[in-house]
Amino acid sequence: MHRRLLNVVVVLLAVAAGGAASAQSSQLEQARNELQAGRDQIIREELRLDAEQRAEFWPIYRAYVARLAPLRDRKAELVRKFVEAYDAGEFDDEFAEWLIEENFAIKEAWLGVQKEFQAGFRTVLPVQEVARFYQLENKMDAEVDAQLALAIPLLE
Repeated sequence: MHRRLLNVVVVLLAVAAGGAASAQSSQLEQARNELQAGRDQIIREELRLDAEQRAEFWPIYRAYVARLAPLRDRKAELVRKFVEAYDAGEFDDEFAEWLIEENFAIKEAWLGVQKEFQAGFRTVLPVQEVARFYQLENKMDAEVDAQLALAIPLLE
């Protein structure tokens, strides 16, 4: 993963771990923007687009990112609540049920957005570039998830 993305994941984890709400909000917004800038840079560097394709791709991509943003926020909130409950020793069955259902709901909605936008990407890119784009997206998501997995404690 580009160093920039890794640094942002560290900031996101620090924000999830605690701090004042206003500081958290500011840090989270900054981290979110830096993470997206890093993702954009990777997409820009790794997709093989000519000028016409770039002009058509980026508006669709921006709409795609905008649709994923609330899901990323939900995922960050899920992590924050998990860490908070874990640290406080308040991880009961009701919270576990919510955690499971919210996690699945986020994943399901995320996949729905990806499926919805693939048709738009196919109208402006060759299918192999669309596949490459989703491969890049999946790799970046997997790297962020791997960092989260390392930092989030396992229930006892």
